[in-house]
Amino acid sequence: MILDPFRLYRRHQRLLREAREEAQHLRRRHGDEALAAARDKLRRPELTTWGHRVLEHTIKILRKKA
Repeated sequence: MILDPFRLYRRHQRLLREAREEAQHLRRRHGDEALAAARDKLRRPELTTWGHRVLEHTIKILRKKA
């Protein structure tokens, strides 16, 4: 299987962009409780694999800002 490095790069950039947007949304909606809200959202069983990865990066972003 051949992996396209440009595709992987774009996918990683999309992941980071979506995580930043999710962090901004959670900060606007929950304020200081954004990190706890992201952890609660991460525990949802219906979360897709992509959503799980996005939320993991979102939590990293929120930890850095806290």
